[in-house]
Amino acid sequence: MASFIELQPMVGLTRLKTPTTLHQAAAAQLREAIVTGELKPGTLLKDAEVAKHLGLSATPVREALVQLAAEGLVEIEPNRLKRVAPIDHQAMVELLQVQNELWALGYVWGAPNIGPEQLDQLARISAIHHDAIARADLRAAVAAAHAFHLVLMEASGNRELVRVSVDRLPLIQRYVLLCVPGLVVPEMNVSHDAVVAAFRAGDLQLGIGIFRAMGQELLESAQRLRDAAESLGC
Repeated sequence: MASFIELQPMVGLTRLKTPTTLHQAAAAQLREAIVTGELKPGTLLKDAEVAKHLGLSATPVREALVQLAAEGLVEIEPNRLKRVAPIDHQAMVELLQVQNELWALGYVWGAPNIGPEQLDQLARISAIHHDAIARADLRAAVAAAHAFHLVLMEASGNRELVRVSVDRLPLIQRYVLLCVPGLVVPEMNVSHDAVVAAFRAGDLQLGIGIFRAMGQELLESAQRLRDAAESLGC
């Protein structure tokens, strides 16, 4: 099966597809700006201003914003007012609950199909992740962590599982970078290396269990943030 992810070895970012049209290129630039917080949650997005900034006409920008709205990164009001989607803590908790189960399913289905090629790929991605954390490049670290998990999704052989697993990755990446960057720590490398070691040793259940612990930690952080926001009336 063709790969759904490509790694840029120098920075460790994931790219789901290389943009081939103007609207895809615009979506890629805007997505990166939103995920990294360059475009902050709640920022108004006016077609003409965004188009001028990107050096494009308004049509591909409008199409890009519609695409990003489908990804949950942009909100389009009935009056066509557009803005960067605010961070909804309850929605993120619900998303992570679902995503953890999807990814765990990918691990369960994919682990039996992990061979030497996939193990080498996991080890390479883990090294990229380690380097990103050492350089304090949180964006690259988060992208590499997701690329690591996507190897298991692909190994499942289920294209629909891969599609739905990828669908909300930018939304989750933004959440980690803007709300819980403290989770991007060297201990993540230990967990990734432990997964690889478990699979090399043939202990699939141990590898799956390590992933579940990583996913649970992110979910519990999101739940704490949600509860704190609610107590403050945010």
